[in-house]
Amino acid sequence: MTWKPIPSKSGFVQENELYLPEQILQLPDFAHCDVVILEDDNSIQSHNFSRTKESNYCFRTTRPNQLDIFELKMMDEPELHLKYDYFEVGTPERENFKLCTIKEHQPVEIKINGKTDFSLSSRRARVFKEQHYIIHYLGDFNQCTMLKEPFEPVVKTVPDDRKIIDLIKPLW
Repeated sequence: MTWKPIPSKSGFVQENELYLPEQILQLPDFAHCDVVILEDDNSIQSHNFSRTKESNYCFRTTRPNQLDIFELKMMDEPELHLKYDYFEVGTPERENFKLCTIKEHQPVEIKINGKTDFSLSSRRARVFKEQHYIIHYLGDFNQCTMLKEPFEPVVKTVPDDRKIIDLIKPLW
């Protein structure tokens, strides 16, 4: 898998200011939100069609927050935990555990794979998945600017200096 630059409209950080698209996160209530997650999905689906999903989430760190196959917990420092789900990862099954402590400007890449053989309601073909995630804590911000359409996407690149957590297992 090759990481490529991603043209993104999910939001960005520039010169210590957070920029969010107005249409994705309608008038955020920052009084009830202390973590903003910007998500860019650069996956390729079957038949070689590209799909890009952009979104952002507003969380409170006073409780655990589910984000795809992860759980974000605030202890002394923010922690990222694996929250295994058969339908998102497949087999082999993994235990839920702490993956890492999230630190500012220390990006982490998580690699995980699995296979699914069926769904509970119908038969379907075996599916093999290999997923890569990059978690990058960009910092704390006191200013946020809401962007109105039309605005140009910002090209995001994958950080070169990142810790890799490899959960890839043989699938035979």
